[in-house]
Amino acid sequence: MPIIHFRMLWNFYDKLGLLVDGDALAAPQGRAEDVLAALQYQVSDRIGLKLGYRILEGGADNDVVYNFSLFNYAVIGAIINF
Repeated sequence: MPIIHFRMLWNFYDKLGLLVDGDALAAPQGRAEDVLAALQYQVSDRIGLKLGYRILEGGADNDVVYNFSLFNYAVIGAIINF
């Protein structure tokens, strides 16, 4: 199933912003979501840090299969621009 990607970065202070990044789609046969919500801090022009929460959920519901999974986890990361 193809899924739709979305990304939003709102810099509400000079070096601090809210990042929402994900892939999601639902259909009658099932659904899939992989969404990150994080605070992003720009250390310099080339380096950024992010801290947030990610949810990964999805599965199928049809005549043959019924299977859904849900994962939640904290995220810490670095962003390096070349």
